[in-house]
Amino acid sequence: MVSEALRLYRPLPLPVRMHTRIRAWTCPFTALLERVPPGGRLLEVGCGHGLFANAAALGHPGLDVLGVDPAAEKIRWAEATVDGRPNVRFARAEIDEVHERDFDLLAVIDVLYLVPRPAWPDFLGACRERLRPGGRLLLKEVDRRPRWKFYRCVAQETLSLRLLGITHGQAFGFAGRDEMTAALAAADFAGLRVTDLGRGYATPHILYEAVRA
Repeated sequence: MVSEALRLYRPLPLPVRMHTRIRAWTCPFTALLERVPPGGRLLEVGCGHGLFANAAALGHPGLDVLGVDPAAEKIRWAEATVDGRPNVRFARAEIDEVHERDFDLLAVIDVLYLVPRPAWPDFLGACRERLRPGGRLLLKEVDRRPRWKFYRCVAQETLSLRLLGITHGQAFGFAGRDEMTAALAAADFAGLRVTDLGRGYATPHILYEAVRA
């Protein structure tokens, strides 16, 4: 579904096409999409240009998908890919500006590392509030091991954030597994499952899955 979703970006400007293609190469979207239900409601927080949201909507016509991001330009290009499809929407919004509730799945893919640590409780709490009881959280982040992959990722994010301006934020910080586990427990998520998705990638991808009790 990722390759099919990439076709939606062909009419868009070259920088958008390049960004989404590189994202497809470097992020384990296939493993994430395997965890998406065939129906229900999905909210992606920090959707960027909408590649994951589009792939989920294309793969599951019975799924209602909403992608939100604070970057107006990214949302503008994401909306340009919809082309009348009824099961995917995009909106410029922070998580606390999303008024809809009772989502079955909420995806946060490479976003939390840009959120300042003091704001984590509010951010994760807002995610939990938008899930139905028993709804699932998919939180994809970067692990701190193996070290060579981690430091390569730090160098890449430094370039993207501070020099190229591709990533939006004032700073970034990657948390270890213990810190992430504690943060999710403090936000009243249960049934935590941690999966290493970094095999075959130069980035140490890690997935945290949890449910709203």
